[in-house]
Amino acid sequence: MLPEKSRFTLTTITMAIAASFASSAAIADDKSQTEAKPEIIVVTGSLLGNSEVADLKTYTGNRSIITSDQIERTAARSIDTALQQVPGIKIKDETGTGVLPNISVRGLDSSRSGYAQVLLDGIPMTLAPYGHTGQSLFPATLFMIDRIDVARGGASIQYGPNNVGGVINLISKPIPTDWETSVNERMTFFGDSNTLFDTNISTGGAVNEDFSMRFDGNITKGESFREHSDTDIKNLMLKTLWNIDEQNSLDATLQYYDAFSELPGALNTPAYEADREQSLRPNDEFNADTKRVSLKYSHVLDDSKIIDYGEIDLRVFGNKSSRNFQWDFYDSSKDTDGNLGTSWSDTTQDATHLRNSPRDFTVFGIEPTASLLIDGDISQHIIAGARYINEDISYQLNHIDKSTQTATRPRDWQMDTNAMAYYVSNKVGFFDDTLSVTPGIRYEDVRMTFTNVGQDYSQDNHVTEWLPGITLGYEFSSSWFGYTNAQRSLRTPQISQLWPKDQTLESELSWNYEAGVRFTPTERSNLSIAAYRIDFENKVEYDRNVSMFVNIGQTRNQGIELEGTYSPMSLPDLVLTGAYNYLDTEQLDGEFAGNELAYVSKHQLSASALYSIKDVDLGLMAFYYSKSFADLANSVEEDVSGTSGEVPAYTVVNFNIATEFFKQDNHGLKVGLSVNNLFDNEYYFRGLDVSPAGRVPASGRSLSLDVGYTF
Repeated sequence: MLPEKSRFTLTTITMAIAASFASSAAIADDKSQTEAKPEIIVVTGSLLGNSEVADLKTYTGNRSIITSDQIERTAARSIDTALQQVPGIKIKDETGTGVLPNISVRGLDSSRSGYAQVLLDGIPMTLAPYGHTGQSLFPATLFMIDRIDVARGGASIQYGPNNVGGVINLISKPIPTDWETSVNERMTFFGDSNTLFDTNISTGGAVNEDFSMRFDGNITKGESFREHSDTDIKNLMLKTLWNIDEQNSLDATLQYYDAFSELPGALNTPAYEADREQSLRPNDEFNADTKRVSLKYSHVLDDSKIIDYGEIDLRVFGNKSSRNFQWDFYDSSKDTDGNLGTSWSDTTQDATHLRNSPRDFTVFGIEPTASLLIDGDISQHIIAGARYINEDISYQLNHIDKSTQTATRPRDWQMDTNAMAYYVSNKVGFFDDTLSVTPGIRYEDVRMTFTNVGQDYSQDNHVTEWLPGITLGYEFSSSWFGYTNAQRSLRTPQISQLWPKDQTLESELSWNYEAGVRFTPTERSNLSIAAYRIDFENKVEYDRNVSMFVNIGQTRNQGIELEGTYSPMSLPDLVLTGAYNYLDTEQLDGEFAGNELAYVSKHQLSASALYSIKDVDLGLMAFYYSKSFADLANSVEEDVSGTSGEVPAYTVVNFNIATEFFKQDNHGLKVGLSVNNLFDNEYYFRGLDVSPAGRVPASGRSLSLDVGYTF
């Protein structure tokens, strides 16, 4: 029996679906046979279109697409390392394998990518989109990804919540038209002995004229560059497409992901300087698995007396996931030698306890969307939809005393979330669509029930927010396009923040502003510049005086992003790209008002050069991040444990060379060699999550050999 609060949402969504299909039938019956159809119209139920490079030209926000060619030829080892090409994105490479990416967008907190809205083919990839936005399970591997779409602005009406920094949409590899099979092996060699193996197989194509499918399997196994870094990842995905008829289609995706990784953790400063590849966290590890399913039914509407073209989509998705971290814990009250550490993760001290935090998630979502085009002197492109999500989260913390082997459970929590979101936007075009104005609004109705099983109490938290937005775009010419936008975004309270009895928290809210110009002189060259500002309010922070999370903070993030690609028409085999981001942040409230936010580099620079000569592909890529602070106090001097202090600037250069040794018909053998961190620059990040005290070494020089055969 569904609880009362669940029934109203299911009833609402059922009515929305019924209305969608009813309107579809009515429009189809009214279809005019005398009106001519437009020559070519592409309408999707997504503000991001199909996430193709062609979608960038007149998109009313700052946006980047990393193509499959860029991924292959810039020596990217993982999804997070590939993202360093995008202005405004910074990562902390905790493992060297990409299994636990920490992605920051425009200066927002990078820990477990908790402020990054990541999608896989348009489906939220986080464990729970409302109650647990931290991506402590990241079920995506680079070999399964065709391209990456990063929309920093202009998409929050349709894609929410937790979209303050924008949306990162990972697009999986498409189903080929003709049946094709490929096998690929990548061997990455770190230092003297550690090797990481990436084994990949994909096969798929058309079974008949109506049905096609694709299977991808990826196994990552071996070690990264440090001690205690054993890794074992399995990622299996099956995609199918059934073209039922000319107007109806059904996409389905099934995925199983399983990951285990030892976590070498942070090092205190003397240990880092003595041997940056060692590990002082022998018991830290991570394991997780998830089963994910998604269905998308699409119905294309013909032109009628009311609309010229349209599409109705229905998405259904869900996941059942588990993840667990284990780590060493130091309790200074148990220390008897008189030399007390500065943190529970201080690696200068022997751990007194072993902790683990198993969490289980069951998530279900359903989302009908209508996309309608009305052509004429004043055109309209209307996108309207609703989404229901249910989340069931189990959150535990176990604490084992190493000396007595006594086990306790300080935390045993449950959270059930029922969330309804409604959204509508209308892109109105004037003067042959030279000028477009797109007002939109999103309404979130989120009902959370938090239960403290261990202390036998529960409490509700009800969040309702109207999230308006507007974008304007203007085509000055066939080459020049300008835009501006303003949108409201939110992040709901997290399960880890609601534990004190009678605790209530407001959602974190922000206003996001952008203005930019995009120049596209040819199909192969472009230049864009954008200014942005994020005004964050109701920032949730931990107040040590009352030992709970409270709404106290306001922050401001603002900057300029510059990005360009140049490929001369006379030399099409040469592609040059460059990007720059200037980012200024400020804490507006609290003890450290006026200071910068932590882990924010004011300057980011990236560049790449790709060139093909006599069937040999060459790629050179570099990125630079300026110094940053590791704490809100903006401490310059490093403390004893290495937890705070300035993080130095760093530069990394990667190189790639590849060629196709053999090609005949649909058979081909390709071999590639890439070098990451070509000049073996040593740099580090500050610790995070289960090992926050100390320096986390970044990978030094590594060599990767790729061999792939397609038939």
